Amino acid sequence: MKKEDFLWGSATAAYQCEGAWNEGGKGESNWDAFVHDPDKNPKGITGDVANDFYHRYKEDIELLAKGNQNTFRFSLSWSRIIPSSNWQINPQGVAFYRSVLEECRKHGIAANVTLLHYDIPQWIEAEGGYLNDQFPAYFARYAGMVFDLFGDSIPYYVTINEITHNANCAYLQGKYPPNHHSVQELCHVGYNLVIAHARAVAEFRKRKLNSKIGIVHTTNTVQTLLDTEEYRIARHRGDLFKNLWVTDPAILGHFPEDLPGLLEEAGIDLSFVKAEDLKLLSENTIDFLGQNCYTRTLVKPYVSGETNYYRDYEGKGEVLERLVVKNWFESDYDFSLPRDEWGREIYHKTVYDMLKGIQKRYGDIPVFITENGCALYDEVDENGEIRDDKRIDFMKNVFHWMLKAREEGCNVIGYYAWSNVDVYSWINGYKKRYGLVYVDFDHDLKRIPKKSWFWYRDFIAHSDRD
Repeated sequence: MKKEDFLWGSATAAYQCEGAWNEGGKGESNWDAFVHDPDKNPKGITGDVANDFYHRYKEDIELLAKGNQNTFRFSLSWSRIIPSSNWQINPQGVAFYRSVLEECRKHGIAANVTLLHYDIPQWIEAEGGYLNDQFPAYFARYAGMVFDLFGDSIPYYVTINEITHNANCAYLQGKYPPNHHSVQELCHVGYNLVIAHARAVAEFRKRKLNSKIGIVHTTNTVQTLLDTEEYRIARHRGDLFKNLWVTDPAILGHFPEDLPGLLEEAGIDLSFVKAEDLKLLSENTIDFLGQNCYTRTLVKPYVSGETNYYRDYEGKGEVLERLVVKNWFESDYDFSLPRDEWGREIYHKTVYDMLKGIQKRYGDIPVFITENGCALYDEVDENGEIRDDKRIDFMKNVFHWMLKAREEGCNVIGYYAWSNVDVYSWINGYKKRYGLVYVDFDHDLKRIPKKSWFWYRDFIAHSDRD
């Protein structure tokens, strides 16, 4: 596989890496406000500094290049570009991102840039955030400004990262700002985000750029342990909840046909749906799909409980990831498979199942694996090294299945490890590490490439020779 035929890289996100939360003319984001509120963030762990990418981006991009990576996925901070409700552009923020893009170009690294990765300006949050029906218009205006500022200097644009996960954590589990728990609001927010995405694509198309535009979805291939009628119904409804309400509109231009009826049966008020929005969806589909792929979703028929999402943020191995959607499905478990310290099933073949499923439903659409990784408690040993062999084993297995799918005709065109260096892992803080490069958060944020970084470097070099 020639290097130019496939993009090998790693990824990060603005709030998780940049730091400099109140520097360079940046405005306050919803995450800044959340982490600085002791009632909502009692541990007091913030992304105020994170790994300080804002000041150390040249070092981090040089590490990408030395690691043979030819692409870098990162996000823009909306509040760094447009700090306040007057919609005035912050020249310092624009200059920073232009410098990042120039550093990528200097090293032959293709930029894959996300417009929204969880953080929005706090002034928008104060107006109702994603729940405000003006949000799609706000996002389209912001997106248009970004397209005008950066144009074709960004080859790959992503509108929104992980609509499903962001909405679930913010409006179902209530662990992300604004910390709500409402199934009605969850559905309304999800709709607004899908429409916001389509409006941004429309702005992109108006400018007739040579770049490509897509969306990043957190894929969860939905599977069952049994194949009965009841389990097949649970699997389909799991697929609707986890995937299809985002990917069908983005790729096919419409919501799944049976979704509105099922939502109304569940008591959801769909009065927020507008005919003009549905027309917009049909006219603004994507060029590529980004898939954040970590594990599958195993479901069984619903038994009991209210709709909710359960995760282990402490990393003690005491809570299994669990999702309940009342009268639709609930999580099932295969206890023959290993789990990480945060209760997540380790199932490498999910990347193959996911790619084959996309091929079957959506045909030949280009797909990036925009995130994939392994969370560990990494530590520096007596030799000053980080021997993260579990991460290497994880990547070996994932690559086997990903490349098998590619050989079988799946149009996967790139892979991004999560993450390029250790980052702030949202409310998990800093102990949950995904990076290929270790960050010593206690000693001047020193960067130390892990064993996995060297392995990935050599893997890419070998793939280029084949």
